[in-house]
Amino acid sequence: MLSTFLKYWVRLALPFFAKSIKFQGKKQLSQKGPLVLAVNHPNSFLDAVLMGAFMHDPVHYLARGDVFRIGWVRWLLTQIKMLPIYRIRDGKDKLSLNDQTFEKSREVLEKNGILLVFVEGFCEHQTTLQLPLKKGAPRVIDTCWRQGIPVRILPIWIEYSSFTAYPKQIEIRMGKVLENEEDISKLEPSVVWQKINESTAKALKELELQKAKPEQRQPAFLRALFFLPAMLGAILHAPLYLPLKSIATKATRNNVHYDSIMLAVMVFTYPLYLFLIAIVLNAFAGWPLFFLPLMVMPLLARCYVLWK
Repeated sequence: MLSTFLKYWVRLALPFFAKSIKFQGKKQLSQKGPLVLAVNHPNSFLDAVLMGAFMHDPVHYLARGDVFRIGWVRWLLTQIKMLPIYRIRDGKDKLSLNDQTFEKSREVLEKNGILLVFVEGFCEHQTTLQLPLKKGAPRVIDTCWRQGIPVRILPIWIEYSSFTAYPKQIEIRMGKVLENEEDISKLEPSVVWQKINESTAKALKELELQKAKPEQRQPAFLRALFFLPAMLGAILHAPLYLPLKSIATKATRNNVHYDSIMLAVMVFTYPLYLFLIAIVLNAFAGWPLFFLPLMVMPLLARCYVLWK
């Protein structure tokens, strides 16, 4: 329930965060499971948020295990279908817990679900594929194939025009589905894992090289048309945006979580900001103006995004 609510709430919020979100191979968003989404990982939790928001069917995710340490965070992440994967830096005693995660991942796929794996194994602000790919996804896929679960692999490349600028352009390039086309019963798991990673890396590299076309500058008359509402939107939203930007900048100094935190706090604070302004207007000018900021301010915010 929570994951479904967030899926559509984030879809409503993204037009105020990104100037454009373009898809290549958009029909792949309707793919059914059992399916593994093999995705690059340039921009922290925002990468997972984007795929969860736009894939038609629910998505389960493998996420870094250290963020599951706090009880209420662990509960929340579990509710939105995240599964912890632990690394050596999390402590050798944690590595054994990965067996449970791999088994839950297999169960998701056995039930014709969709599992997202960041195959590079770590997040870094980058625009090129980080090799070698990790063995987590091949391990799960190999286990499924040997049990007759017809898992397929969908390579996906996410590219951002900037990791810190607001607003930004985002392009999501979705490749062709990869399937198992040979009898692996006589092959060692390590051999199968290598074959899976090689084919996945090749597909992702092809998607990486399909560079996004530069955004064309708007015609002068459109920029002039948007100028006044954009400036009004900037002024009205500055009391919310500027403090949030300052907080996010200080909280994420020298790491990759800035965009994720900005989107998260905007998603939950913006409705409260609108209602606060509506209540103030209602107190001074009467109830007919209560709905004015709820309708007009989001339009002004979008004008600023398009003008910028």
